[in-house]
Amino acid sequence: MIHYYKNLLLTLSEIKGHPALLVHALTGCPFHCYQCFNYKELIESKHEQFYSIDDVINYIERQKDLFEYIVFSGGEFLNASLEDLTRDLQSIKDITDKPIIVYTNGIYLEKMKQLFENGLVDGYHIDMKLPYHLLCEDDLDLVELTLGIKVQDLSIFKRLAKAIAYVIESDKGYSKIRSVKYPFLSESAFNENRLFVKVLNVKNDKNVPYEINDFVAEQSH
Repeated sequence: MIHYYKNLLLTLSEIKGHPALLVHALTGCPFHCYQCFNYKELIESKHEQFYSIDDVINYIERQKDLFEYIVFSGGEFLNASLEDLTRDLQSIKDITDKPIIVYTNGIYLEKMKQLFENGLVDGYHIDMKLPYHLLCEDDLDLVELTLGIKVQDLSIFKRLAKAIAYVIESDKGYSKIRSVKYPFLSESAFNENRLFVKVLNVKNDKNVPYEINDFVAEQSH
């Protein structure tokens, strides 16, 4: 069973120009990105109280006139099992036709495909933390600094690049590619990301936006 953070947010900042309901799942994350501002509260903290999917559905039914989109975030929402994800998303699809957007780092490509192709997710906002397609063995220290993980080879980044390509080629108008403006990255990194997205958009006759978000440091407690 997926546990959800007991603070559902109505927001105008997640989907530009559209009110959205932001739902954080307490599903952990395989990464520990540089000064992640959600890490302490949503991943390290133990939550004895939480929402179930039934609580989320009750909120959606009560407040359905206040938002146009439903957004799932984490941590990494897709860290949950495919069975649990399918059950919870289907439960929401059974009561509303509002588009469902999932925020993801792209590591779970097969889950992304199955959920999208089964009509349970309408779009992904996927992170592109680094120009994955250009990384080499000399960049492993940069990888560890950015994503908080140690890797022995670059296979994970081939998978992340494939996930971005999938999001673009399958887009139905709801997806987005996102980067964080980490203070140690040069402008050239974002230029390479932007070019990568542009080439894929042209190849697939799509117009998926690329967005660079300001870096927000974790809060000390």
